Amino acid sequence: YDMPGDAVDGMSCEEVHKAIERAVKRAREKGGPTLLDIHTYRYRGHSMSDPAKYRTKEEVEEYKDKDPINVVLKTITDNGWATEDEIEQINEKVKMEVEECVEFAEESPWPDDSEVFTDIYAEDDYPFITD
Repeated sequence: YDMPGDAVDGMSCEEVHKAIERAVKRAREKGGPTLLDIHTYRYRGHSMSDPAKYRTKEEVEEYKDKDPINVVLKTITDNGWATEDEIEQINEKVKMEVEECVEFAEESPWPDDSEVFTDIYAEDDYPFITD
């Protein structure tokens, strides 16, 4: 793609963070964009019609042990930064907030069709916008 790039272990929050830091630094120094090829594990099939029978239960369980969220949560509790109860309280608070946002969105009126391109492009007269 004629740009710098990095392949990154997406199962490691630390590695992803480091790669993003490098990409942001490069961009801020006028080095342009960076292509990040972040390798991760997809727990489910490609679509609702894909039962993912090509994976064994053992494979999925192995990757769940490496799941970045689980690894970070373990790091947090192992270091005493938060208890499992505190994490559960945060999870419940976030779930409630998400439910409120979904309810707000579902109850909100649809935007007017004339707004379809509003705040999408930096320029109001972007060349691909046609009437």
